[in-house]
Amino acid sequence: MKNQLIIFSLTILLFGLFGFSKFPKSNTLAEFKRSAKVLKSPLEAILVVGNTQESTKSSISQMDSLALIFIKNGVKVTKFYGNNTNWESIKTAAKTASFFVYAGHGSNLGINGVTGGLCLKEFIYTKQILEELRFRKNALVLFKSVCGGAGSSADDIKDIGIEEAAKRVADYSQPFFSVGASCYYADNFVGGVDLFLTEFFKGNCIAECYKSTTGFGIVNPEYNKPFIFDNKKQICVSAHKSNGIATVTSYVNGKKTVKKILPFKEYDIALVGNPSFSIKDLKIN
Repeated sequence: MKNQLIIFSLTILLFGLFGFSKFPKSNTLAEFKRSAKVLKSPLEAILVVGNTQESTKSSISQMDSLALIFIKNGVKVTKFYGNNTNWESIKTAAKTASFFVYAGHGSNLGINGVTGGLCLKEFIYTKQILEELRFRKNALVLFKSVCGGAGSSADDIKDIGIEEAAKRVADYSQPFFSVGASCYYADNFVGGVDLFLTEFFKGNCIAECYKSTTGFGIVNPEYNKPFIFDNKKQICVSAHKSNGIATVTSYVNGKKTVKKILPFKEYDIALVGNPSFSIKDLKIN
């Protein structure tokens, strides 16, 4: 639909996901903390929750739970929720941030109307991200239940295919790499980003963290190729097929639509980055 802004809301519930994966204990984080004591700046995280109408309250609650993981690991947290998602303030905070977590509507605010952008107090286009946003070197960008962020969107009525899913992930992630990020992870399951970060702070590389969130037989890794924009990075996408009739809610130009659909294959977990990237690669200047 030319010249039409489309925003979507997507949340998938997966109870019991967080905390089941087990990995050997690592001294990497302890060593990292010891070295960080002599540095002037701690790690910082920005947590952003856009307005998703009736889902905003639950999104904030989930983000507050995620904040506890950062705090437990000595990361300074700055929150921008709902009407407090001021772009100028977020840009300022981002300059020293090593983590950027976004929960909110997905959209077609990308270049030439592709998937991209952020739905904050105002609509932020990919062009603005490229021109105005800057992270601390090697930052991680994490998307919680953002339509198109991991491939699937609430507006989908059938299997979009793995290539289209991967294209959406690439369109969303690439701008963030251009402004300082080294890893992009998107997960539509409740608790998925929490688990990814928990494993990351244990010292596991992002490939292992990704594997931990897809290792329950619910989703299956289907795509693992060199990233089209940087062959040093890999792009991975996982899929699953839901059971029974599903109810999906979408918003087009602010108008809410609720519909019931038959199950089809969906793409709900994605990763882009150097598979060996880990917490030791974060740079504190």
